[in-house]
Amino acid sequence: MGERKVSEFNKVLGIWEILVMAFGAMIGWGWVVYSGEWITKGGVLGAMLGFVIGGIMIYFVGLTYAELTAAMPQSGGEHVFSYKAMGPIGSFICTWSIILGYIGVVCFETVALPTIIAYIYPDFLQGYMYTVAGFDIYLSWLVTGIVIAILITAVNIKGVKEAAMMQTALTIIIGMAGVLLIAGAAINGSVDNLTPQMFVGETSTDIMWSVLGVAMVAPFFFIGFDVIPQAAEEISVPLKKIGTILVLSIILAVAFYALVILAVGLALNPTMLKATMEQNGLVSAIAMEQVFNSSIMAKVLVLGGICGILTSWNSFLIGGSRAIYAMAESYMVPTIFKKIHPTYKTPINALILIGILSVLSPFFGRKMLVWAVDAANFACCWAYCMVSISFLILRKKEKTMHRPYKVAYPRLVGTLAVVLSGIIVVMYVVPGSPAALVTQEWYMVGGWALLGAGFAAYGKFHYGDDFASHIDVPTETNTAHEGIQMAMDRAIETVKAPTVTETIETTSFTFSYFLPVNINFGWGKVGSVGELTKPYGNKALIVTGRSSAKKSGLYDLVKDSLAISGISSVLFDEVEANPLTTTAEKGACKAREEACDVVVAIGGGSVLDCAKAIAFLAKNDGNINDYIYGKLTSNVALPSVVIPTTCGTGSESNGFAVLTNSETGDKKSLRCNAIVPKVSIVDPAVMMTMPKYVLASVGFDALCHNIEAYTAKAAQPFTDALAIYAIDLLANHLVKIYEGSDSKESWEAVTLASTIGGMVINIAGVTLAHGMEHPASGLKDVVHGNGLAALEPIAIEASLKGNFFKFGKIARVLGGLTADDCAPKVRGLLKQLDLNVSLGTLGITEADIPWMAKNCMKVGAGNIANNPVAFTEVEIAELYRRAL
Repeated sequence: MGERKVSEFNKVLGIWEILVMAFGAMIGWGWVVYSGEWITKGGVLGAMLGFVIGGIMIYFVGLTYAELTAAMPQSGGEHVFSYKAMGPIGSFICTWSIILGYIGVVCFETVALPTIIAYIYPDFLQGYMYTVAGFDIYLSWLVTGIVIAILITAVNIKGVKEAAMMQTALTIIIGMAGVLLIAGAAINGSVDNLTPQMFVGETSTDIMWSVLGVAMVAPFFFIGFDVIPQAAEEISVPLKKIGTILVLSIILAVAFYALVILAVGLALNPTMLKATMEQNGLVSAIAMEQVFNSSIMAKVLVLGGICGILTSWNSFLIGGSRAIYAMAESYMVPTIFKKIHPTYKTPINALILIGILSVLSPFFGRKMLVWAVDAANFACCWAYCMVSISFLILRKKEKTMHRPYKVAYPRLVGTLAVVLSGIIVVMYVVPGSPAALVTQEWYMVGGWALLGAGFAAYGKFHYGDDFASHIDVPTETNTAHEGIQMAMDRAIETVKAPTVTETIETTSFTFSYFLPVNINFGWGKVGSVGELTKPYGNKALIVTGRSSAKKSGLYDLVKDSLAISGISSVLFDEVEANPLTTTAEKGACKAREEACDVVVAIGGGSVLDCAKAIAFLAKNDGNINDYIYGKLTSNVALPSVVIPTTCGTGSESNGFAVLTNSETGDKKSLRCNAIVPKVSIVDPAVMMTMPKYVLASVGFDALCHNIEAYTAKAAQPFTDALAIYAIDLLANHLVKIYEGSDSKESWEAVTLASTIGGMVINIAGVTLAHGMEHPASGLKDVVHGNGLAALEPIAIEASLKGNFFKFGKIARVLGGLTADDCAPKVRGLLKQLDLNVSLGTLGITEADIPWMAKNCMKVGAGNIANNPVAFTEVEIAELYRRAL
């Protein structure tokens, strides 16, 4: 599939949500308003037959969409299909066309809603303002459209799940109204009403043309199934089922329309139908009133029609925003439209753009927007034809493409889809046809084409080689289903084979676990520091931060304990939050000048890291950066004794010392077994003076250490056992102590988990999130744990497919069920810790991303290589953008 990047969307849509999204878009409100016109044009059975014929046209197009969507489940749908088949130019034309279709419908629905309200309640129209193309604009009409436009846009910004929930509720109301009409007509309607209006026309030729007249307009009412591929990255359903649901939605819509037409025919005789058409045109509502002998039931059906307006509006807003996002991702339109909301994971700027257009729409009146929607329908059908052609091209060009939903007789299906969709396009072009565009509509199509040409020219000039580029996005959940299906297919083929030609290979692994650290764990252990340090030296350099150890009294306690054991000491208290290489060099210089033979560190991870680097530099000549990057090596250092005062970094139990180069901004570890502390005094009592915000940050850092070590490529049985145990400790106790618990059990659990985190990363290492965080804190002096809070959930989502089993195990420890629950559960924990942050809130901007991505590949190459999934610099940059 070529280069790949990580999806920025949340996979939250299930089977029901995508079915109602497509079905709700297709049934809309046309069945309430136009059923009388269909029967007048073709008769009851003629109209039903026309919709079946029109449905068959769309059915073949839908089959091509089903196969392509399952094969390429990426946001943008048509954009991806046509790009793979026809290249950048074909993709631009196809996607630009479908966007016109979506925007046209969204804008039209903004006026459709107040219009249908005015049908029912004429007094609703108050405050005449002006007239456009013969249509009177009233203040009440205008305000209604604008307010609903803002509300629907806001719901979609809040999240596709919220939009789907709204779609579900509205579609249920539509379905109930339709079912009531159909059931009422079946019970109380009369077959006698059908007899005089079965068909329209005196001869078989006239009847045929009247049926075809309905068949030509019917496909326009089935536009909407194509919203499913637009939202493909947000769907958490096996790929094959996506294709099945897409086709099913078309079949259900055809059945719905046909049954509604039949119900109206059973309820109203020709005289009643004609009278209703002349009165207000709401034939279906009057049919409902007739079969239930209640005017209230007519209003129930109209309510269903209003819900239909909202479902179409909602679906096309989803589809249009994703199509614009996809073009922005390919640098075909300004990249401002590819911005994803950091919390809601929706294409916010694309949604705002369509929202603004829908708010402006009512000002132009209904007549102009009828022209717009006709032009939009033409654009949709043009895109359908291009997708059908893409289907045939890819069947020939990409024979080995994995197709979870595979269409039988693809050449026949594809050809029929091209021919039938082509016929619809031609009907728009040929003067005199029922669907022929009028002059104003051609102006709109031409203006849209010119606007697209302008965007293409701008993109080519402004973005250069990036213009019309494309990167595949695997959807993690679907990739898992795909992998399982491929494995099953392979197994079946093996069983079918007359002889087995392959054998199953088993792999063994070897490992080495070596960690020479003496951990003294327990309440009050810090009082033994002198006794525990005595074997390693007579003069200690005590390394601390600027003030906390002194304020807490811990420095004096340590100094006195050392003195009692006959160890003199000097103080180095200049370590900053993200220690610099120059600080370590300064400390080492003081250790040599004072002839110190042991280093004692008191503080958080930064202090411990700097102290270990000081111990190393005190015994080694040369530039520390040469040792960090492996140009020089050494395995000697002064012995160190460390007392961690925060439960997070695990620096007390490993041979890492993370330092920042003040000149380059590189934040990278000095790694050496010689700097593993000789003694680590881990005393939970010392931790309890931490401020809450520090506890949250370091505690989450500890969780990240264990998650990353557990899922790392370098993981081994001992680290796995320790890491999953530590994750469980943190899951059960970190929030408790953050919320104020002074339980000794909980403090011991979190402190122990932190130390284990340091142990396991010493052997298995860290992965993507740490590799990405170091450039952030190196550049902006971000608090390490806070940077991880912005990055770890995104790193997990990006890495799931590398080890579904282990991420699933973590998810279950955190309270979830499957690997897909892992990142949401981590986000939930962060919310409880008040660490719901983004890189943007931490001071990182879009302008910082190129440097950070490059620096990540430079200083974090080992972390990236250790991650379950490998990433390129471009992909790393995209992950940073998701975290903004």
